[in-house]
Amino acid sequence: MTIGGRAATLALLLAAGASPLVAEEPAPRTTRDRVYTTEQADRGKEVYKRACSQCHALDFYKGDAIKPWEDGTLEGMYDVVANLMPKDNPASLKRKEYVDVLAYILSLNGMPAGERELPSKAADLKAIRIKWRTK
Repeated sequence: MTIGGRAATLALLLAAGASPLVAEEPAPRTTRDRVYTTEQADRGKEVYKRACSQCHALDFYKGDAIKPWEDGTLEGMYDVVANLMPKDNPASLKRKEYVDVLAYILSLNGMPAGERELPSKAADLKAIRIKWRTK
């Protein structure tokens, strides 16, 4: 194909709304996308009972207390919880324990469980937006 032919093809693609130069980004994942397992939430509940319940009732992170996190990332929530809790010994749990607690918080707020556990890598948590269920 000649240079003129390539330019004409590109012009037709662009006019039709196609963009051969830019790949489509996948839709962002949210907390509604089954990002944790029931087993992980159960482990998180046990960690919560052991490390959190002396200051927070088991349903503390349910409903209105959690609404301000809407549109934030799970990594942002992780950072706050991991760096400030437990109050008497912040950052004392293992990363996996904090992630399990996040799964428990998601379960408290009616987010659906799935087949794969919530990942513990910061970049993976940052890629998941918080979207609460509306009833």
